[in-house]
Amino acid sequence: MIEATDNTTVAKAPKPWKRFSTAKKPSAAGQGIINLALVIWAVRDIRHRSDEEINGRRKIWTLAAFAPPFGPIAYLIIWPQAQRPND
Repeated sequence: MIEATDNTTVAKAPKPWKRFSTAKKPSAAGQGIINLALVIWAVRDIRHRSDEEINGRRKIWTLAAFAPPFGPIAYLIIWPQAQRPND
């Protein structure tokens, strides 16, 4: 964070693509592709399951899916708990 002169905190802007080094561009692109794939998978999975198959509220999981990478990963970890048979 950058301190402004009037004691407010201003978020740092993301680094423009052209300022990435040649070595870091493939890594950044790969991370973007993985994040996009996770979001698409989570949203598609949430939309195709019945309410009984989703562990929690559908609207909350849909919103969480759009918070990559943590939302889709949380869905991936928590979702199988709903699929386990009752003992």
